[in-house]
Amino acid sequence: MMKNDSTAVSFRDLEWNCELQFKKHKHYWHLYTNGKDVDVIFSNREEMTAGMNIMGICCLNIPEVKAFTFELMNNHLHIILAGERARCEDLFCMFKKKIWKYFSRNSRIVDLRKFECELLEITSLQSLRNEIIYANRNGYVARPDCTPFSYPWGAGAWFFNPLMAELSSVSFKDLTIREKRQICRSNDVDLPADDIRIFNGMILPSCFCDIKTAESFFRSAHHYFQQLSRKFEAYGEIAARLHESVFIADEEMYAAVCMLCMKLFDVKHPGLLAANDRIEMARKMKQEYNASNRQIRSILKLDKDLVDQLFPPAV
Repeated sequence: MMKNDSTAVSFRDLEWNCELQFKKHKHYWHLYTNGKDVDVIFSNREEMTAGMNIMGICCLNIPEVKAFTFELMNNHLHIILAGERARCEDLFCMFKKKIWKYFSRNSRIVDLRKFECELLEITSLQSLRNEIIYANRNGYVARPDCTPFSYPWGAGAWFFNPLMAELSSVSFKDLTIREKRQICRSNDVDLPADDIRIFNGMILPSCFCDIKTAESFFRSAHHYFQQLSRKFEAYGEIAARLHESVFIADEEMYAAVCMLCMKLFDVKHPGLLAANDRIEMARKMKQEYNASNRQIRSILKLDKDLVDQLFPPAV
């Protein structure tokens, strides 16, 4: 009994510390862009690296906005921020302006007319946790060759990962002027920070994202990983709110459906479902996990026309 009471008190203390951290800022935001109507912006490693460095420069130049994490995709982005809404919008405008200049200098035409941001306000600690994890999973879901700890174009790999501090980075101030211009993609190489670290031509996310504070919103590394790998319903809700098509990888979706099969129909996997039960399961997959029509067809072995009739694709 004493052991259980001690564990309960410890849990409450840890959660209270997380709440205290959350209350240090008035406004939290999930700044995101919609990739559905935007063509590919960053088409190769060089351009993704440029986008990462420009993101770092923008964050460093607007210090009153605190970035906790971000993921840069080839046609959209996610950033979790704290600060006044107007300044968060200024950060995005600076980012958009700088990448437009970068592509113009390199004679590549990129249509950024629909590359606009929206800000979703985050009003509770648990919502902040969900949004951080949603952002940190973004690259992993899109790329089957990555995990949330290996996607290179964001800050997710730095969370609860002390090995990242061992990277053999160099100080920006020790670079030549030519090297600094390459990093900044500009002749303006004055960065408002003392020790910016560079690895493989890229500003390390830990130099402009407050990852330590972001980690403090979770009770422990175990808590973070548990949230990262299991809260499928929350991810589906966020994806639907942000109008994103998929946010659960196929393997995760199959495991989640198997759990629903046992819970709702007392069978071990979707292959054992009756025809009518498959239709109900399709609706559950869409409502609870924001599953794509392709995932529904593949996992439930349903006809394409039937699935598209149930969930008409966007025109």
